[in-house]
Amino acid sequence: MDFKHFYSDFIIEFKQIYGSCVRKASPVSLYDPINYVLEHPGKQIRPAILVATALNFKDIPAKDLYPAACCVEMIHNFTLVHDDIMDNDLLRHGMETVHAKWSVNDAILSGDGLFAIALQQLDHYSDNPKLYSKLVPKVLHAVTLICEGQAQDMDFENRDDVTLDEYLEMVEKKTAHLLSVSAGMGAALAGLDAEAEQLCEKIIMELGIVFQIQDDLLELTSDPDVMGKSLGSDLVNRKKTFPYLFSKQVLSNDIWKEFEKKTSKLYISLNGTKPARKVLEDNFIFDRIGEVITLRHERIQNMISKLPEGKRNMFFSMVEFVMNRKH
Repeated sequence: MDFKHFYSDFIIEFKQIYGSCVRKASPVSLYDPINYVLEHPGKQIRPAILVATALNFKDIPAKDLYPAACCVEMIHNFTLVHDDIMDNDLLRHGMETVHAKWSVNDAILSGDGLFAIALQQLDHYSDNPKLYSKLVPKVLHAVTLICEGQAQDMDFENRDDVTLDEYLEMVEKKTAHLLSVSAGMGAALAGLDAEAEQLCEKIIMELGIVFQIQDDLLELTSDPDVMGKSLGSDLVNRKKTFPYLFSKQVLSNDIWKEFEKKTSKLYISLNGTKPARKVLEDNFIFDRIGEVITLRHERIQNMISKLPEGKRNMFFSMVEFVMNRKH
């Protein structure tokens, strides 16, 4: 089975299980926001990667995979709740963010609660000390790196000398590592040796980086109704995204100054974001970033070819699924 067909079956069952993970209702100021987050219609790629990786190598009962899958999705969601506060985002997947619907205090508390509940999901594996001692450090290390990545991302807002390499390091920590850990946890649940487990993690790590580069690109090029969020906020805030830093690196000084003029808040308030986007389009920035994505895609394909022949298709199709996402 390829990942697309696996995902269509998986997501229906997983959403039901994930949405019912938290059974407490009181205090409502804590559990209403948590349950709201659990019901969000996110793509839930991380748990799908975890389960698909495990099943690709071993036939394992779903009941032994879903606790870990719920854990990584809760970790992802708890970071988003807090990120939305820091970024002052009002929409997530076309729905109000937690702090917009309730309050900042409620969002902080529910995010903290969700983190604790995520770790509790791993209690399912506590009777297997060897496996448990693998899974818990992976998750905790991932959270530490996510926090480091978020700190770097915030630091970038006050710096004008951020490089592409620094940006990619931040992306690896903030976005790619939890995707990679999802594959690593799936491999661990399947009982793979350390070398095979690390290869799975490296494949998905690279995919996570491409995922973010493409997400940055889609923020500038997609239909807002498709993305489920307001586009152009990165331009308005001059956020150090891949397109921004790539453009700064490759555009001439005169064209860069023109771009900076057209991304000022005053200019955008009067003219919108189309003039700034046109500067990038006229200088083939979107096309050139597409070439970067293609090269990284080829690197992933080469890594997948190192897997046993009968175990490659799931990963090839996994990459194809993520690379073809439109929102």
